[in-house]
Amino acid sequence: MLPLHPHDPPSVGPYRLHARLGEETFTRVYLGSGAEGAPVAVKVARSTHTTDPAFRSAFAQRVLTAREVSGPHVCGVRDADLEGAVPWVAVDRPFGPSLAHLVHEHGPLSADALVPLALALALALTGLHASGRVHGSLWPDGVLLTARSAVLADPGLEWLERDGSERAPHPAFAAPEGGTAPAADVLSWAATLCFAASGVEGPAGLPRVPLQLRGLVDACLKRHPSLRPSAADLVRMLGGESDPGPWPRRVRTAVEAVAARQRSAVDPRAGDRAAGGVPKPPPRHGRRAALLAAGGLVLALVAGSAAAWSRGWSPGGAAEGEGPGEPDAGPVADASCLDGTGYPSPGTAPDGAGAGPIGLAFGPGGDALAVTTGEYGLTVWDWRAGREVARPADAVDTDSEPVFSPTGCTVVAAVPVEYEGVTLPVAVTHTFDLPSGTTARHLGPQIGPEESGGVWSAPPRDAQDTAFGPDGSVLAVALAGGGDMDADSVGLVDPATGEATGSLVPGRTNRVEFVGPDRLAIARTGTISVWDIGTGEEAYTVRGTDSTVFAAVPGRDEVVYGDGERLVWFDYARRAELGSFTLPGFADTGVAVLLDVVVDPERSRVYASWEVPGYASDDDATGSMSHVWDLETGEDLADRDGAVDFRRVAVHPEGEALAAITAGGRVVTVDPETLEPGEPLF
Repeated sequence: MLPLHPHDPPSVGPYRLHARLGEETFTRVYLGSGAEGAPVAVKVARSTHTTDPAFRSAFAQRVLTAREVSGPHVCGVRDADLEGAVPWVAVDRPFGPSLAHLVHEHGPLSADALVPLALALALALTGLHASGRVHGSLWPDGVLLTARSAVLADPGLEWLERDGSERAPHPAFAAPEGGTAPAADVLSWAATLCFAASGVEGPAGLPRVPLQLRGLVDACLKRHPSLRPSAADLVRMLGGESDPGPWPRRVRTAVEAVAARQRSAVDPRAGDRAAGGVPKPPPRHGRRAALLAAGGLVLALVAGSAAAWSRGWSPGGAAEGEGPGEPDAGPVADASCLDGTGYPSPGTAPDGAGAGPIGLAFGPGGDALAVTTGEYGLTVWDWRAGREVARPADAVDTDSEPVFSPTGCTVVAAVPVEYEGVTLPVAVTHTFDLPSGTTARHLGPQIGPEESGGVWSAPPRDAQDTAFGPDGSVLAVALAGGGDMDADSVGLVDPATGEATGSLVPGRTNRVEFVGPDRLAIARTGTISVWDIGTGEEAYTVRGTDSTVFAAVPGRDEVVYGDGERLVWFDYARRAELGSFTLPGFADTGVAVLLDVVVDPERSRVYASWEVPGYASDDDATGSMSHVWDLETGEDLADRDGAVDFRRVAVHPEGEALAAITAGGRVVTVDPETLEPGEPLF
């Protein structure tokens, strides 16, 4: 949305113009409103076409035949002047961004947004085709995302045919046979989904489409139109004529932000109202505000067991009194991973007392919980129902924590694999795509017997850790020591194809975590370094760390790491310590080990746990301690009565719950407000 140019008209017909929405092949498009205040998109013929009789005739015919089109997923024609000096048409224009804008600003959509998008657009095409009409110019700029669903920005007004020449304005999304036909719309539908999943124009983005949609999208991209399914087939295969369902929270937040700006442009008084037309609440000075201030993070300084609140201090530079900002919407969370899995159902239920849980992670959509265990391998749970739904691997490496991709329903774990001529099993990173049941191995930056004629090119190295990039388009595989120590220890993999795309960092690597689309934080003994995966260069280094366990702060150049008896919050770009959290009793043992650090921006919290090995205790039992610091108050919430004592914790992506491995080795869900555990999953 751009301001009106001085040469733009202030109004067209009865519609007042407020901003430019963009330009199409034959028209300029404005955001306007009528006397009743409802928003419209006013498409005004460009001056180069207004005197062309063939254009005027084709434009008028297209508008007239579109007047009868209606439906919840197609913006209808409201008004038009086809006889005046400058033809124009007004189309309903709900507030919200175009699909192209959303993807360019926030990155590709993942499956929980792609599925409702696919169904909404399929329903729109089905309605058009049933009325004997085709759209002819479906592409990302012509798809609007509202707070409820996706709609076609118009019933197909941009595609024109005159003098026998076809005008298909978006070749990357047009069918190879040209022209307009239902089958061509179906191909454009598929190409639009490819873009939504990848950010790449046209069918080239197909490898980024999640597997649960990829087969259907691929069928729609067939070169011969007779091989493509119909729009009605798409609706049936996507679940039938039902409501596509709500957007995931991150998409809804991004959509509503754009809608608010557009609403304010049409009615400046709307800036003081919430989306539902009621007054906005006053700025929130609660947990989220404390962490996500306009210029940076506000931290609680914890000294010993007492909390000292640093009032007015905003490390990022915001002055006292500035209101809270909103975080970037980030990558879109994932689809339901419980709709069916390609892996066999588990046999016997796990025995919680002997399962030996290692790590756990929520799926990006929040419905699934993956847990790695010493006894049962990789397990996937419907945590709300307390039911195990899949067991993709019967065994995992003893240190393997599960990692979910932010797109699709793919979970990663390290699995021991026996190789001929190798004494011990090798821990190899495996990806498990839950809907399809597809498993793939990733060796990282080493050449295994499959690629070298049956033998390892060097002594094999175990997988140590894995991390996905923010949009799921790259997987980092870190290797432990051993073998050729001059060889790189972090391999970069395209998860869609399984192909290696690069490698970084010679020697041993302990832990990896992406801190941006192109930057990877890598922990080794004594340091945390941030590498640019595009150039292969080290951008920043944090020295003096006592543990290889750390957490990156989402969306910022900051990490939280262990340094003796405290955790340090550090801005590595500015080389500035922002705050610290004391671990009471940690240094006194001399042998305590940091287990887990998690930063939760939504609740303004830091979670941490540590343990004392059994050999250093009086009763030979391993003991652990856990902490939950509230960054608004500086309070350690783990000191509350009834709060769970955890060894590992995972935060639900929507803040609905926590999942924890307790000090007693059970897996429980936890109330995020009270920190009280529920009944064990196992």
